[in-house]
Amino acid sequence: MDDVANEVGLSRPSVYRYFADRDDLLIELITRHARALLARAHKSISGRSSLPDQIVETVLYTAEHARRDPLTRHVLDPDGTSLGKRMVASGVTERCRAEMWDPVLDAAVANNDLPPGLTRSDIHLWLGNVTKIVMRGLEDGDGDVRRYRSILRRFVVPAFTRADEPAGV
Repeated sequence: MDDVANEVGLSRPSVYRYFADRDDLLIELITRHARALLARAHKSISGRSSLPDQIVETVLYTAEHARRDPLTRHVLDPDGTSLGKRMVASGVTERCRAEMWDPVLDAAVANNDLPPGLTRSDIHLWLGNVTKIVMRGLEDGDGDVRRYRSILRRFVVPAFTRADEPAGV
């Protein structure tokens, strides 16, 4: 905390007025970093018009970045440390997932593209876990982006396809 205080030109007690401890400071840093990634991800997928494309490309974009960036990875896959547990308990990971997926889901609802009965919190959790699986698979060499794109289209996209539409495969 001394280094942070020196860097920003504040006293250590002043830093503690804003952050209770080191973990609070790190959570804020990680959250801001994640929001910057979210902005880039939304910009990257904004040209994708269909819900299937938006889902697939958002998962791939996020997984690819999280596997290379430790701060982004910590949002997607908080570890069992006290920091990771506090991120989950404070709702930071849940809020970041919502911020990632809600723009896509809002457009899908407006276009009547989302099947009925899917709750936002379930979608956020499930797609967050799918993204984590893809990230780990890319790290382990289980497949490349092209293969995961195909897998996502065959196994994930159908969950978001209305019964009266083709799955967009």
